[in-house]
Amino acid sequence: MPRYGRRLLRAFALAGAVSAAVAACSPAGSGDEKSSGGPLVVARTVDLDQLDPAVATAFGSIQTLQLVFDTLLRTDANGRLVPGLAKSWDTSKDGRTYTFHLQPGVKFHNGDALTADAVVATLDRVRDEATASVVRSNLLNVSGVSAPDASTAVVELSKPDGSILNTLTLTGTAILDPADIKAGRIAKSANGTGPFRLAGRTQGQKADLTANAAYFGGKPKLPGVEFRVIPDETSILAGLRARSFDAGVLTDPNVVAQVHGGGLKVASTPSLAYHTLMLNGRRKPLDQLPVRQAIACAIDRKQVIDTAVAGQGTVTGPITSPGYRLSATDGLPCAPGDAAAAKKLLGGASVSLKMLVMSGGYASAVNEAQNIQAQLARIGVKLSIDQQPTNVYVKRWTKADYDVTLALNGGNSSPYLMYARYFTDGASLAKPAGLDSPAIAALLGQVNPANGRANDATVAQLQRTLLQQSPWVWLFTDNNVVAMRSGVTGLGITADDSLRSLQQTAKG
Repeated sequence: MPRYGRRLLRAFALAGAVSAAVAACSPAGSGDEKSSGGPLVVARTVDLDQLDPAVATAFGSIQTLQLVFDTLLRTDANGRLVPGLAKSWDTSKDGRTYTFHLQPGVKFHNGDALTADAVVATLDRVRDEATASVVRSNLLNVSGVSAPDASTAVVELSKPDGSILNTLTLTGTAILDPADIKAGRIAKSANGTGPFRLAGRTQGQKADLTANAAYFGGKPKLPGVEFRVIPDETSILAGLRARSFDAGVLTDPNVVAQVHGGGLKVASTPSLAYHTLMLNGRRKPLDQLPVRQAIACAIDRKQVIDTAVAGQGTVTGPITSPGYRLSATDGLPCAPGDAAAAKKLLGGASVSLKMLVMSGGYASAVNEAQNIQAQLARIGVKLSIDQQPTNVYVKRWTKADYDVTLALNGGNSSPYLMYARYFTDGASLAKPAGLDSPAIAALLGQVNPANGRANDATVAQLQRTLLQQSPWVWLFTDNNVVAMRSGVTGLGITADDSLRSLQQTAKG
């Protein structure tokens, strides 16, 4: 969603008009009674654009599918592994065999029983190159999946790989009904085992979920959830005040700053996701390291933060996990914002590039693009901005159909899981990554230990190498925020942008 520099003043000036517009476009019965009965209405700028968990990349899709599908394992608020569809699991002494014991009595939304055959069919499908799964490369060390009985699934590895358990918490490995896989229905319908069923959706407008009364983790307190697509976050805030919405996912700090009083409250957590400028190193002149480094050196990250998100961000390097304290710039040949050094790297060359920008995904995208455009102009790099809606952007991003692009990429507490899908051999997202680097791939192999925490020194070397190679320009991290009516309880948003707390949410 575009956000302009004077949005704060604009929001106050248009508050009355926006409130009226929200009320006018809401269906009958979407006013005060929304807070006392019916589904919880959650407004956000992003849409559910994909029903196949294995290939979903957009935040709106992942956020929704996490409520409809379950994974074998989950992570809690502290990032620890906890049971999901697997009530327990065992690891062999050599670290090459994982045995998962399934929860009893679980059923898919269509009534089919969950058995270990579903685990086999799902993981085999993810591993199949034809599926084009975004997490396929995380399973490259899996040599086979079997079901010795209906309640037991066994994953065999070609070599020890401690990241497998974390991979099985990702939405891309959500367990599917084998009947749906066989019939080719996965992208056409959403038949999961999760706490909510997908009851319907209108592209670009809303997605309706209803509670799964038979959910193995307990029936949700809410009868349902309605995700409403609202293109502008000032409209989301106005809708919350008008009681047209019960909650809203916010990414614009200027809007977040206005959420006070009037029966509203905010839940916020630092995000693992990161804003980045991705450079397509397979296209000229970005295939030249000095050109990529010049762009990385020219951009003052703090200026981007101050301009695009009202100073409400933190300059970051590639590793966003709070478990590692690393310099955000160690590895670059010059200090970010040093235009003279950047010009020297370019050697006086004039460069013209097109920047792909998502126009309806997150609030700061256009402001970031305009600031970066101005900063790079100082060193002779001319950027033209190509704004595209989410569905077009995702398709072009996946195909690496861009020179440079702004992206808000999901993070992970594991440095390996953050970047293996981009930069290792056979990586699922190698194409949009834009660069093949044996040095980065080798370091990723070293930070994927069979057991325990990755070596801090190796993680630091990985970050330095990513910055030195400059496949992308890492900009900043911010907070994940959800605003809500005061009567809503139990709702929060996690560091990985999940709204799984909706299972325990209630409203008064």
